[in-house]
Amino acid sequence: MPMLRIEIAATDQIEAKRIQSVYQRGERIVKLDDEAMEETWRAGYTPVGRPVFVGLNNGEPLIYRFDVPVETAVI
Repeated sequence: MPMLRIEIAATDQIEAKRIQSVYQRGERIVKLDDEAMEETWRAGYTPVGRPVFVGLNNGEPLIYRFDVPVETAVI
């Protein structure tokens, strides 16, 4: 299944680390998942599954990275 990489800006480093630990425990943050899905739709793709949290970048500004499975078949 093709995946689309979605990047969402983080608010600050403390919040980003907290969110990363939530995802590492196997839990989800619905607000961020929904935002990743909305970005997928805005990019012109149809999401076919839940976003997968990939991690944070090491740069500045901090960015959450998600992989979203998308439909690529053209009818």
